[in-house]
Amino acid sequence: MCPVPSARWPQRRRPPTAGLLCVLLGVLHLLSVAVTAAHWDHAIFLDEDYRLLWSITGQDITFEVQARTHGYIGLGFSKDGTIYGADIVIGWVDQGQVHFQKNLSKDINSW
Repeated sequence: MCPVPSARWPQRRRPPTAGLLCVLLGVLHLLSVAVTAAHWDHAIFLDEDYRLLWSITGQDITFEVQARTHGYIGLGFSKDGTIYGADIVIGWVDQGQVHFQKNLSKDINSW
């Protein structure tokens, strides 16, 4: 038997279960993000489409980049945070093959 609209639940409003569903979906999303980063010591979620995760073991640093893209992704390191003199890694997928290229940017025209 369907509930009859009343003063408590006007016909135009949705019952509170719709709000609970939204909260549940939000919690599940947060849990999935936590599980993704669980085996990494550090994680930065730059936006919803780009995540950088890393762990340090002795003198080694292992990185994982998770990106939602239809093109290239990049990651760079420099002493002052600029592109000049930066070590840059560019990655892409071509016909199912993963490719990476490392570059040292001497100046903006070195590409």
